[in-house]
Amino acid sequence: MASVLVADDDPDICFLLELHLTKSGHDVVAVANGAQALEKYAEHDFDVAVLDVSMPDKSGLDVIREVRAGTRHPDMPIVLLTALAHPTDRERGLVAGADDYVTKPFSLKGLVVLVDRLLADAAARAG
Repeated sequence: MASVLVADDDPDICFLLELHLTKSGHDVVAVANGAQALEKYAEHDFDVAVLDVSMPDKSGLDVIREVRAGTRHPDMPIVLLTALAHPTDRERGLVAGADDYVTKPFSLKGLVVLVDRLLADAAARAG
């Protein structure tokens, strides 16, 4: 079972992500903004994160930059989940350090498959 951090300011999306990732066997912590995501990240060892780009307090991009610049788990796989669908938005997310960029609306099943693939890739790199 993997530990997943979910941050999205839309409570319906948070609920659906938590529900589907939990049904897939993951332990999920869901929060409503980037500042809370960083607080939880400092408290727990997460295996992967799914972050909305546009959130109050700190954006998903802010969270990625802080995670990547830190020493706690800078290589944690991170998926950005966003309504920003312009190619330059995607580029900005990937340059910030996202492992993948998913636009809303999205397939819940597809997102769970993506999270599982990122976890498998991380496990393979770890040996």
